[in-house]
Amino acid sequence: MRFVHARHWGRVLAGCALLVATGLGGASSASATTPGKGTDGYCQDDNGVTVIVDFQGLGGETLIRCAPGKQENGVTALQNAGFELSGAGKYGLAVMCKIEGKPADQTCTGMPPEKASWSFWTATNGGKWASAQVGAQSWKPPAGAFEGWSFAIGKSYTEYPPPRTEPVRKAAAPAQAPASTSDSSFPWGLVIGLGIVVVIGLVGAFVMTRRDLDEKSPFLRRKRGGK
Repeated sequence: MRFVHARHWGRVLAGCALLVATGLGGASSASATTPGKGTDGYCQDDNGVTVIVDFQGLGGETLIRCAPGKQENGVTALQNAGFELSGAGKYGLAVMCKIEGKPADQTCTGMPPEKASWSFWTATNGGKWASAQVGAQSWKPPAGAFEGWSFAIGKSYTEYPPPRTEPVRKAAAPAQAPASTSDSSFPWGLVIGLGIVVVIGLVGAFVMTRRDLDEKSPFLRRKRGGK
């Protein structure tokens, strides 16, 4: 019978523990917005500005967030909604280069190219998107307004598309009833994972003990020595 060396069992146990920890923890999901600012979804009343960011051809889902309260201008609304921004070179945030790190291939050292740029849109609740006639830093959003940012690829300024989400305030989804405490509060995943590690440890200990006993047995020593 071939036995596994103790050092090998240590590696096996360490690997199992790592797998259990990884399985219990799950994959971490990076936040798409700046923590601590804004709320997800539409503003529920006129006390705030709803900001919609449509990445269009860049890929990724359209983001909708609320910048609560009165907003000084379009840029502060974008910031207070929780979006990460990068301005274009010496122009700063007066010319938007990136929102949430997109487009990733732009250096932001100067003006973005016309055919790969963010366009700025405004609307009232229930109205239609209109291309902003002033820069985002000069726009004074009224209470309850909508602000839209849409990325254009391969289009001239006059062809820039508005956000594909209509500027219509929608009610928040009703809160789901809390799950039964008997099902959700007890950490079954942790218990099962630890149980797996314990079982593997016991098996390893049994094998090592069996090995020691066999090596100490005079009968096996004689058998292995051919006597």
